[in-house]
Amino acid sequence: MFNKIFYYLLFFQIILADYHQSCIVSNNRTYRQVYSNPQSIQSENFVIHFTIDDDDFQNINGQLYSLQSSFEFAQSILDLIEPALDVYIENGWEMPPPDCDESISDINSPEHCSNFGGNALYDIYISNDGVGMVVPENPYPVEPYTGGRTSFMKMSTMSNQYSTLPVWAHHVVAHELHHSIQLRYGYSVSGSPGNYMHNGWLFEQTATYMENVIFPESIHLRTMLANCDVVTPLTFPDYGINYPAEIYPYRSALWQKFLVESQGDSSIIRDIWEGYGLEYATGEPVDLFPIYNNSIRNISEDEYDISNAYKDYAIWRYFTGDRSVSNNYFNESSYYCESTLLNLENSIQDVSISNKGGTKYVGLPLNDVNLKLTTQIPEHLKALYLSIDNNESINIIDIEINELEEFLSFNPENLIEHTIIFYSAYVNLNDNIYFDLELLDYLSGDINFDQDLNVLDVVLLVNFALQETFPSNLELQAGDLNLDGVLNILDVVQLISQILD
Repeated sequence: MFNKIFYYLLFFQIILADYHQSCIVSNNRTYRQVYSNPQSIQSENFVIHFTIDDDDFQNINGQLYSLQSSFEFAQSILDLIEPALDVYIENGWEMPPPDCDESISDINSPEHCSNFGGNALYDIYISNDGVGMVVPENPYPVEPYTGGRTSFMKMSTMSNQYSTLPVWAHHVVAHELHHSIQLRYGYSVSGSPGNYMHNGWLFEQTATYMENVIFPESIHLRTMLANCDVVTPLTFPDYGINYPAEIYPYRSALWQKFLVESQGDSSIIRDIWEGYGLEYATGEPVDLFPIYNNSIRNISEDEYDISNAYKDYAIWRYFTGDRSVSNNYFNESSYYCESTLLNLENSIQDVSISNKGGTKYVGLPLNDVNLKLTTQIPEHLKALYLSIDNNESINIIDIEINELEEFLSFNPENLIEHTIIFYSAYVNLNDNIYFDLELLDYLSGDINFDQDLNVLDVVLLVNFALQETFPSNLELQAGDLNLDGVLNILDVVQLISQILD
């Protein structure tokens, strides 16, 4: 059974990659399925449309695919989707909009229910367009979310292997149902005009996360995050939470998981969508990050915001895979791929992280470490120093970055590892943050670290001795020639003597 489930998960991801980058597709290219001999079964809220004929086919890109299914397979979908909807409604989510008005009696009217599956129940078609998808259809301008849309759903025939593979995957039902509910709040065409999936990453992130809210035993997200050979928030932690490519929006449901687990309340996902729906109803382009910030503040009663979230999300992602800590951070962290760590050997140039939640982990050597950090926007770049001692105690402190060039010094005595975690401040811009990091092997007295002892070093040292300016920790080490822990005239005299010699 496990092999069948694993095969299906793999099948699911391959199909998603081949067909489209989102489960929500434009109704300009996807239509309600037509069958030669249609069958249907219905429940309280849904109608499943399908065929049992073996000679009914669907043309996809010039290739014919059998549409044959069965009553048992259709019923298996109903058996999952009705209780899934109950969970959504019990948690305060909106119902998917009805797709037609049953009071219209004129059979010739284009709004008659005969054109929308026969009645106002939500329509699901078993077809071959993809594993699962939701197709937006007509505007549903009902307060307060006046930008909502009706929709219909398509579910796979499982390549006609529905009799041998598991009857259905729970995560697909929960995921696609969430899309139909999302469309009650707003349609994904927003922001950049004509950019269909401008905010599509939010749709896929939240739908993927909600799989585990509806069916807690779902392993879909865990399976994706365990794969170290694909683009995920762990293998490429420098990417932003809004990175749109390589099926990343599904895997970046880790961000949603973090928000819920850090705050202990899954209603934050609904709050985000309610904020989205109200903003979308204005008709203006929707910027999701202020909505995230508002929802985080709402759920924490203003004790936490998106800046705090970026910081903690960076820390949580470090402790995954073999670095996971029992009963700390993500509750499935040991199953995940270990987050990518860049070990510093000499220098790293032009490092880039997204200012939409990106981070970079830089592992330091286990000897005295002196660094020069260079960035053009120190106000946007944040950093943490993480150390683990011989007793496996974890210590995390903030690193102040105030200047274009910062000199940092670390002593790893009694440590088994130490790492700098770089992450982004909450700056609602689209540019990435860049920085350089250089491992310094400085000369004693070389206070400006230019590998030469000269009058420039003397001037700096005199200013420090007179307390006209104040040294960094690294400058203090370089200038303290007599090793008495302070910078004074004795160090100046010794430095001048070294230069003259």
